[in-house]
Amino acid sequence: MSPTGGVGAASSASASAWLHQSVGRLSDAVVAAFGAVPWYTRLSAHSRSWVRLVVHQEIATMAQSLVSAQAPSLHTVFSGVPGDVARQISLDQTVELLQLTVDVVLRVVDEVADEELDTAASAVLRGALERYGREVAFHAAAVYAKAAESRGRAAARHRALLIEALVDGFEEQIVARAADLVPVGVPVRILGMSPPPDAAPALLDEVARIAGRTGATVCGAAHGKTVLLVSVEDGPPTAPQPAGSQPAPHQPAAGEATTPVDLLTELRSLVGGVAGPGVVASEVISSVARAGPAAAAVLSGLQALAAWPGNPAIVSTEDLLVERVLCGDTEAARRLVAACVDPLVSAGHGLVETVDAMLRSDGSPEAAARSLPVHVNTLRYRIAKIIALTGRDPRRYRDASALQIAFTLARAGVISSALSH
Repeated sequence: MSPTGGVGAASSASASAWLHQSVGRLSDAVVAAFGAVPWYTRLSAHSRSWVRLVVHQEIATMAQSLVSAQAPSLHTVFSGVPGDVARQISLDQTVELLQLTVDVVLRVVDEVADEELDTAASAVLRGALERYGREVAFHAAAVYAKAAESRGRAAARHRALLIEALVDGFEEQIVARAADLVPVGVPVRILGMSPPPDAAPALLDEVARIAGRTGATVCGAAHGKTVLLVSVEDGPPTAPQPAGSQPAPHQPAAGEATTPVDLLTELRSLVGGVAGPGVVASEVISSVARAGPAAAAVLSGLQALAAWPGNPAIVSTEDLLVERVLCGDTEAARRLVAACVDPLVSAGHGLVETVDAMLRSDGSPEAAARSLPVHVNTLRYRIAKIIALTGRDPRRYRDASALQIAFTLARAGVISSALSH
């Protein structure tokens, strides 16, 4: 950075010595100039004291650079600065700090050059400071880029550990690993996708961009051949439906999860591409600490998704219960029986017999009514009751299949149910 040998070396040494001798007053001048910088005035007294130390070290680094051929070292400038202070100052603010220091030193040089420096030393000092300002800004950008890359890798590892804990299902481990990623006391939903080979990084990048656009709080990572996401929900949590409860009637677009609206709307556009054949969404869970079973259900749903040709782009784990049962998911079998069999047995009034008649009659209310026998209007009333209790309409193929499999499991004793009591 500086000339070596002869007059040039002598001038550099003179300029360097002047800088070393003037560190105190130059630091005072720089800190005074920082009083007009809004972000600096908002720092705590502790942080401002460290900024003053950085200024002091930067001026010393300038002096050293005048008599060496080495580029300025930001490690020297920022050595010892606590992490909490460094994190308060952005790259732009760091460059502003460094450049303002150079500008103030140049101004002081102009003011005292005739009295304290000879012409050659003053010229060397001005030229060196201008070069220093350019070089240190470049090095600051490089340092911040490297730090950002390192933080990105650490954050990715942190997210992967949380997803691993969710799959393992241990609440204490989930809570420990959710720190700084997902608030523990808010509702969440687990989302899963099976991207094409080697597409998981691209999918996670897209999810990050979507989260940035929509303001969604999402944490995700690859798990084997799948990608799992934890999405923070705004609405109240939904709990599993207990026996005898009355879920809303099953809608024609079976399987379409409805929240989080913005995130799922954006993810839908990725289905068929980096998101694979569909997004499997769990129910909303009251806390990420209790989301282990939901993660297991999503993984089961991803395995079973291929068994539903023409599946919706966004499909819930509950609407994949039949496929999950056929793929060997015991928990799905238990939930299917609890949702489809137990409420009808508890309600009585011929609802179980009505389901059997509808299944024998291929979903025809008229044929089922004749087989019981009851009036067709009575049978239609019972169908409405079945829909209200189970969310399944025995006139529709998918729902009839779910009812048939649920009653088969219960009657065969594979899953304990109200039928066996």
